[in-house]
Amino acid sequence: MDLITKKLYFILGFTFFIIGLLGYYLPILPGTIFLIISAYFFMHSSQKFYNKIVNNPYYGKTIKLYIEDNIISVKSKVIILLSIWIATFITISVNILTNFSFNFNILGLDLTINVKTIAVLISAVGSIFVLRTKNN
Repeated sequence: MDLITKKLYFILGFTFFIIGLLGYYLPILPGTIFLIISAYFFMHSSQKFYNKIVNNPYYGKTIKLYIEDNIISVKSKVIILLSIWIATFITISVNILTNFSFNFNILGLDLTINVKTIAVLISAVGSIFVLRTKNN
């Protein structure tokens, strides 16, 4: 890996690390996913910072299991799925911006997609992703 890519990965790792730490203190921002992303970037740029993340006594084991073995505990899966769907339902029921629609013409078909539909589809994809990982 060249030096510029390594530096970019380090900057991204540090950025996602800060966002991940904020996620543990802010109620709507998930922390672990950003620490997983951070660990991925550090794994390719700084072994020292990668080790600091995966050896942390509070969240290191979870992150290491996911990155190295693609494992999420059943308890974590339940928390993740509940968080995804509660946030989705709150967003589509409360947010005024979800009333907007996008019109597409694909192969002669006029399609209208509502932002609420997009939110549900993204949540469904995330749920499938979580459910397909191995259990601990």
